[in-house]
Parts: sequence; C-alpha cells; structure tokens
Amino acid sequence: MTTTHKLINQLIQLQELVVADMQKKASMPKARLEELEKSIVALGSDLPQQVKAHFNRLLQKHPEAIVPVANGICAGCGMALTKSMVQSVHKADQMQRCPNCARFLYYPEQLVERERTNRVYGEARKTGIGRFTAPELMMVSLKGTTPEEVLGEICTRMADEGFVEDGEHLLDLALQREAIVSTAVDNSIAFPHVRGVEGGGLTLVVGIHKKGIKFGGPGRTLTRIFFFMMIPTATSAFYLKLISGLSRIFREKEASEALLAATTGEDLWKALIKTTKKMIK
Repeated sequence: MTTTHKLINQLIQLQELVVADMQKKASMPKARLEELEKSIVALGSDLPQQVKAHFNRLLQKHPEAIVPVANGICAGCGMALTKSMVQSVHKADQMQRCPNCARFLYYPEQLVERERTNRVYGEARKTGIGRFTAPELMMVSLKGTTPEEVLGEICTRMADEGFVEDGEHLLDLALQREAIVSTAVDNSIAFPHVRGVEGGGLTLVVGIHKKGIKFGGPGRTLTRIFFFMMIPTATSAFYLKLISGLSRIFREKEASEALLAATTGEDLWKALIKTTKKMIK
C-alpha cells in the first residue's frame, strides 16, 4: 500500500468518526462524547499539516471532505472529471482534489449501488417523510436477536424491493458503520445507515422490533425502533437534519408508541406520516 493510499484510508476513517460525532450531537444534543472526540483528535494528530488544514476547512462547509469518484463524477458536487483526473485518482500517486468543490477524491473498491427508478409522469409529488421512504419499506415484525440479524432483515428487504442491488454488501457496510460507534440513542431508537450510496436519493426503512434488542446504545435500554437510511453523498448534510427532526419527534412517548402499536405495514406507514407531518415538510 502506497503512502497516499494510507493517507486516503486515514482520512476516510477520520471522516467517519467526525460524521458519527455530528450524528450523535444531532440525535442526542446532551450526550457526552469525550471518547469519540478523543479518537478524532488522535487519528488526525499525525496528518500532514496542509492536508489536515484543508480537510478541516472542508468539514466546516460539508460533512464530506473526502468523496469517491463514481462513473467519472465527483460524488460530492456531481462535476464530471477528465479521464486523466480519474486515472490519477485511481493510481493514487498523490492526493487529488475536485477542481470544482475542492474535496479530496479517492477511487473506491466498491460502491453501494441502488436501483435507478424514474418517477412516473403524472404521479403525485410526494411530500414530507414520504419523499424518502415507501409503504413497502415499513417493517413491523423484525425477528432478529442481534444487530447483525436485524440489519440483515432490513438490507434483505431493500434488495428484495429493488432499492439496492446487493443487500449483502449493504449489510457489510452497515455493520462497519456500527463498529465505529453505535447509532442507537435514547428512547429505544437507532439510526443505522450507510453513506456514499450511488444513484437515487436518500432512502429510509422503518423497522419495528416489538421485544427490542441490545444494539449497543446508552445504558441497558433495548432498541425497538430502527430508522435505517441509505444516504447519497450529496444528501449528507440533509440527513443530519432529518435525524435531528426524527429524534425530536420520537422523543415524545405518544409518537413512538404510535409506531410500536402498528400491526401491519400499512398501519406503520400511516402512523409515520401522521407523527412526522408537522415537522418534516
């Protein structure tokens, strides 16, 4: 592995920790995150000064400072890159930046690809939370007893419904994300997710586990409501706002109980739309 490859991997790991910190602050404003913040400082301590300074400047504007090249396009801003630039990113002889948004670029081993679907002409425009999910992505009876089993059920549903091409790869990435720091928060809720998805928009699955499972969250609280998201790079900033909004809504016992009371996918869909319509436009 070249020095540049090592640096790219370090920046990707650092970015994951920074975004995890952002997510925790969005979903648990009063959470104590000393250990996570110490890890961020430690991982970034030996970065070359110029790289570190530019990386931090980028993070002040976007949650993504280093992004993949997908089909010859910067995943951060959507600019088409020249063939020579793509080749340089692939070779990784030195760090490359997008000439438009200045983000660092890397060539991924494998991207999560979702099915590309076009809205049918004449179809009513979706509003609120309905822009990001669908009735077929409502799961009222998760059965798994471990995080891997529950996330496996969700990823399989996404693949079966044509929202992602490779459910197993999606599961691998979701588990890698959970290994950084758990996405479980207070009030029996978790926000597992995979970022950097190619194609389509942000997609949300809502899963209910009636008994609850240990998902690595605060204290001994069992997690019962799962908001699983596939997040394209372009929506990385928005998803933090969405998590913040969902956290505020389902901090209220009445709202969370409305989801937990659902016995069918249709019931869960109606409860989700009703409880979020005032806050998520």
